Amino acid sequence: MTSLKRLSRLSITAETGKSALYLVAITAVMLLILFTRDDSVARDTEAIVAYLSDYTKIPNTVTSVILVTRLFDTIGEVTVFTIAGLGVKILLHDEDSVEKFSGVNDQAIRLLLDFAALLSCFLAIDLAVKGHLTPGGGFASGVAGATSITLLMITGRLKQLESFYVATNAPALEKLAVVAFIGVALSTFASFLHPTSAFADIPPTIYIPALNIIAALKVTIGSWSILRLFIIKRGVF
Repeated sequence: MTSLKRLSRLSITAETGKSALYLVAITAVMLLILFTRDDSVARDTEAIVAYLSDYTKIPNTVTSVILVTRLFDTIGEVTVFTIAGLGVKILLHDEDSVEKFSGVNDQAIRLLLDFAALLSCFLAIDLAVKGHLTPGGGFASGVAGATSITLLMITGRLKQLESFYVATNAPALEKLAVVAFIGVALSTFASFLHPTSAFADIPPTIYIPALNIIAALKVTIGSWSILRLFIIKRGVF
Protein backbone atom coordinates (compact mmCIF):
# COMPACT_ATOMS: atom_id res chain seq x y z
CA MET A 1 0.00 0.00 0.00
CA THR A 2 2.80 2.40 0.89
CA SER A 3 4.56 1.79 -2.44
CA LEU A 4 1.31 2.35 -4.37
CA LYS A 5 0.77 5.63 -2.58
CA ARG A 6 4.30 6.68 -3.41
CA LEU A 7 3.81 5.78 -7.09
CA SER A 8 0.55 7.72 -7.26
CA ARG A 9 2.20 10.73 -5.66
CA LEU A 10 5.09 10.51 -8.12
CA SER A 11 2.70 10.31 -11.08
CA ILE A 12 0.74 13.30 -9.81
CA THR A 13 3.96 15.21 -9.31
CA ALA A 14 5.12 14.32 -12.84
CA GLU A 15 1.81 15.46 -14.39
CA THR A 16 1.94 18.68 -12.37
CA GLY A 17 5.50 19.28 -13.54
CA LYS A 18 4.52 18.77 -17.19
CA SER A 19 1.56 21.14 -16.85
CA ALA A 20 3.77 23.77 -15.22
CA LEU A 21 6.38 23.35 -17.96
CA TYR A 22 3.76 23.78 -20.70
CA LEU A 23 2.35 26.83 -18.93
CA VAL A 24 5.78 28.45 -18.65
CA ALA A 25 6.57 27.70 -22.32
CA ILE A 26 3.27 29.16 -23.56
CA THR A 27 3.70 32.22 -21.35
CA ALA A 28 7.23 32.77 -22.65
CA VAL A 29 6.08 32.56 -26.27
CA MET A 30 3.18 34.97 -25.68
CA LEU A 31 5.44 37.46 -23.87
CA LEU A 32 7.97 37.20 -26.69
CA ILE A 33 5.28 38.00 -29.25
CA LEU A 34 3.93 40.81 -27.09
CA PHE A 35 7.25 42.63 -26.66
CA THR A 36 8.84 41.92 -30.04
CA ARG A 37 5.87 42.70 -32.27
CA ASP A 38 6.42 45.72 -34.47
CA ASP A 39 3.37 47.99 -34.22
CA SER A 40 5.01 50.87 -36.05
CA VAL A 41 3.44 49.92 -39.39
CA ALA A 42 0.43 52.13 -39.97
CA ARG A 43 -2.69 50.35 -41.17
CA ASP A 44 -5.55 52.11 -42.87
CA THR A 45 -8.34 49.79 -41.75
CA GLU A 46 -11.01 51.77 -43.58
CA ALA A 47 -9.12 51.34 -46.85
CA ILE A 48 -8.77 47.59 -46.21
CA VAL A 49 -12.50 47.22 -45.50
CA ALA A 50 -13.40 49.27 -48.56
CA TYR A 51 -11.06 47.19 -50.73
CA LEU A 52 -12.55 43.90 -49.53
CA SER A 53 -16.12 45.07 -50.08
CA ASP A 54 -15.26 46.35 -53.54
CA TYR A 55 -13.24 43.27 -54.46
CA THR A 56 -15.83 40.69 -53.41
CA LYS A 57 -18.97 42.77 -54.07
CA ILE A 58 -20.19 41.48 -50.69
CA PRO A 59 -21.52 44.03 -48.13
CA ASN A 60 -20.66 41.77 -45.18
CA THR A 61 -16.91 42.29 -44.86
CA VAL A 62 -16.58 39.62 -42.15
CA THR A 63 -17.84 36.99 -44.58
CA SER A 64 -15.49 38.35 -47.24
CA VAL A 65 -12.53 37.81 -44.90
CA ILE A 66 -13.60 34.33 -43.78
CA LEU A 67 -14.54 32.96 -47.19
CA VAL A 68 -12.10 34.80 -49.45
CA THR A 69 -8.87 35.99 -47.86
CA ARG A 70 -8.80 33.33 -45.12
CA LEU A 71 -10.53 30.42 -46.83
CA PHE A 72 -7.66 28.06 -45.98
CA ASP A 73 -8.38 28.71 -42.29
CA THR A 74 -12.06 28.00 -42.84
CA ILE A 75 -11.28 24.68 -44.52
CA GLY A 76 -9.15 23.83 -41.48
CA GLU A 77 -12.00 24.75 -39.13
CA VAL A 78 -14.42 22.52 -41.02
CA THR A 79 -11.91 19.67 -40.87
CA VAL A 80 -11.26 20.13 -37.13
CA PHE A 81 -14.99 20.21 -36.44
CA THR A 82 -15.42 16.94 -38.33
CA ILE A 83 -12.58 15.29 -36.37
CA ALA A 84 -14.13 16.53 -33.09
CA GLY A 85 -17.40 14.86 -34.02
CA LEU A 86 -15.58 11.58 -34.73
CA GLY A 87 -13.81 11.88 -31.38
CA VAL A 88 -17.11 12.21 -29.53
CA LYS A 89 -18.50 9.21 -31.39
CA ILE A 90 -15.47 7.11 -30.46
CA LEU A 91 -15.60 8.31 -26.84
CA LEU A 92 -19.25 7.42 -26.30
CA HIS A 93 -19.42 4.37 -28.56
CA ASP A 94 -18.98 1.78 -25.79
CA GLU A 95 -21.29 3.46 -23.28
CA ASP A 96 -24.75 2.01 -22.71
CA SER A 97 -27.70 4.07 -23.88
CA VAL A 98 -30.15 5.49 -21.40
CA GLU A 99 -32.90 2.92 -20.87
CA LYS A 100 -35.68 5.41 -20.22
CA PHE A 101 -35.36 8.84 -21.76
CA SER A 102 -36.85 11.68 -19.71
CA GLY A 103 -37.25 15.10 -21.23
CA VAL A 104 -38.89 18.29 -20.04
CA ASN A 105 -42.41 17.44 -18.88
CA ASP A 106 -43.74 20.84 -17.83
CA GLN A 107 -46.23 21.86 -20.52
CA ALA A 108 -45.58 25.62 -20.23
CA ILE A 109 -41.83 25.16 -20.53
CA ARG A 110 -42.29 22.81 -23.48
CA LEU A 111 -44.37 25.41 -25.31
CA LEU A 112 -41.73 28.05 -24.68
CA LEU A 113 -38.96 25.72 -25.88
CA ASP A 114 -40.98 24.84 -28.99
CA PHE A 115 -41.36 28.53 -29.76
CA ALA A 116 -37.64 29.09 -29.20
CA ALA A 117 -36.87 26.12 -31.50
CA LEU A 118 -39.05 27.63 -34.24
CA LEU A 119 -37.31 30.99 -33.92
CA SER A 120 -33.89 29.32 -34.03
CA CYS A 121 -34.91 27.42 -37.16
CA PHE A 122 -35.97 30.61 -38.97
CA LEU A 123 -32.81 32.35 -37.73
CA ALA A 124 -30.64 29.52 -39.09
CA ILE A 125 -32.23 29.82 -42.53
CA ASP A 126 -31.87 33.60 -42.53
CA LEU A 127 -28.22 33.50 -41.44
CA ALA A 128 -27.37 30.96 -44.14
CA VAL A 129 -29.22 32.59 -47.02
CA LYS A 130 -28.47 36.23 -46.14
CA GLY A 131 -25.16 35.77 -44.33
CA HIS A 132 -23.26 37.47 -47.16
CA LEU A 133 -25.44 40.57 -46.86
CA THR A 134 -25.85 40.94 -43.10
CA PRO A 135 -23.95 39.74 -40.01
CA GLY A 136 -24.11 35.96 -39.99
CA GLY A 137 -22.78 33.13 -42.09
CA GLY A 138 -22.50 29.36 -42.25
CA PHE A 139 -21.09 28.70 -38.80
CA ALA A 140 -23.56 31.00 -37.04
CA SER A 141 -26.40 29.43 -39.02
CA GLY A 142 -25.22 25.94 -38.08
CA VAL A 143 -25.21 26.83 -34.38
CA ALA A 144 -28.74 28.21 -34.64
CA GLY A 145 -29.92 25.12 -36.51
CA ALA A 146 -28.37 22.75 -33.97
CA THR A 147 -29.92 24.79 -31.15
CA SER A 148 -33.35 24.34 -32.72
CA ILE A 149 -32.92 20.57 -33.00
CA THR A 150 -31.52 20.27 -29.46
CA LEU A 151 -34.49 22.12 -28.00
CA LEU A 152 -36.81 19.65 -29.73
CA MET A 153 -34.81 16.69 -28.42
CA ILE A 154 -34.97 17.76 -24.78
CA THR A 155 -38.73 18.29 -24.97
CA GLY A 156 -39.36 14.59 -25.60
CA ARG A 157 -39.19 14.33 -29.40
CA LEU A 158 -36.01 12.31 -29.53
CA LYS A 159 -37.65 9.24 -31.16
CA GLN A 160 -39.20 11.29 -33.97
CA LEU A 161 -35.93 13.07 -34.62
CA GLU A 162 -34.05 9.76 -34.53
CA SER A 163 -36.37 8.40 -37.21
CA PHE A 164 -35.75 11.46 -39.34
CA TYR A 165 -31.99 11.23 -38.69
CA VAL A 166 -31.90 7.64 -39.93
CA ALA A 167 -34.31 8.16 -42.84
CA THR A 168 -32.33 11.05 -44.28
CA ASN A 169 -28.98 9.34 -43.64
CA ALA A 170 -27.73 12.46 -41.89
CA PRO A 171 -24.15 11.21 -41.31
CA ALA A 172 -23.65 10.63 -45.05
CA LEU A 173 -25.19 14.03 -45.78
CA GLU A 174 -22.72 15.67 -43.37
CA LYS A 175 -19.78 13.99 -45.10
CA LEU A 176 -21.15 15.08 -48.47
CA ALA A 177 -21.35 18.67 -47.19
CA VAL A 178 -17.68 18.53 -46.13
CA VAL A 179 -16.63 17.27 -49.57
CA ALA A 180 -18.80 19.90 -51.29
CA PHE A 181 -17.36 22.70 -49.14
CA ILE A 182 -13.78 21.68 -49.89
CA GLY A 183 -14.63 21.27 -53.58
CA VAL A 184 -16.17 24.73 -53.89
CA ALA A 185 -13.29 26.24 -51.90
CA LEU A 186 -10.67 24.61 -54.14
CA SER A 187 -12.51 25.81 -57.24
CA THR A 188 -12.24 29.38 -55.95
CA PHE A 189 -8.51 28.88 -55.38
CA ALA A 190 -8.24 27.58 -58.94
CA SER A 191 -9.84 30.79 -60.21
CA PHE A 192 -7.08 32.79 -58.50
CA LEU A 193 -4.27 30.54 -59.72
CA HIS A 194 -5.64 30.30 -63.26
CA PRO A 195 -7.57 33.48 -64.13
CA THR A 196 -8.42 32.04 -67.55
CA SER A 197 -10.15 28.94 -66.12
CA ALA A 198 -13.91 28.44 -66.11
CA PHE A 199 -14.00 28.93 -62.32
CA ALA A 200 -12.78 32.51 -62.71
CA ASP A 201 -16.10 33.45 -64.31
CA ILE A 202 -17.99 32.60 -61.10
CA PRO A 203 -18.45 35.84 -59.10
CA PRO A 204 -18.09 35.95 -55.29
CA THR A 205 -21.78 36.84 -55.03
CA ILE A 206 -22.49 33.23 -56.07
CA TYR A 207 -19.83 31.06 -54.44
CA ILE A 208 -19.76 32.88 -51.08
CA PRO A 209 -23.49 32.29 -50.41
CA ALA A 210 -22.98 28.71 -51.59
CA LEU A 211 -20.15 28.23 -49.08
CA ASN A 212 -22.33 29.75 -46.36
CA ILE A 213 -25.21 27.37 -47.04
CA ILE A 214 -22.96 24.30 -47.28
CA ALA A 215 -21.15 25.23 -44.04
CA ALA A 216 -24.51 25.79 -42.31
CA LEU A 217 -25.66 22.32 -43.36
CA LYS A 218 -22.42 20.71 -42.20
CA VAL A 219 -22.32 22.46 -38.81
CA THR A 220 -26.02 21.80 -38.15
CA ILE A 221 -25.79 18.07 -38.82
CA GLY A 222 -22.41 17.75 -37.10
CA SER A 223 -23.63 19.48 -33.95
CA TRP A 224 -26.82 17.44 -34.06
CA SER A 225 -24.80 14.21 -34.25
CA ILE A 226 -22.65 15.21 -31.29
CA LEU A 227 -25.51 16.40 -29.06
CA ARG A 228 -27.79 13.44 -29.82
CA LEU A 229 -25.03 11.06 -28.74
CA PHE A 230 -24.65 12.82 -25.41
CA ILE A 231 -28.42 12.77 -24.86
CA ILE A 232 -28.82 9.13 -25.90
CA LYS A 233 -25.86 7.92 -23.84
CA ARG A 234 -26.11 10.17 -20.78
CA GLY A 235 -29.58 11.69 -20.87
CA VAL A 236 -30.64 15.29 -20.30
CA PHE A 237 -30.54 15.46 -16.53
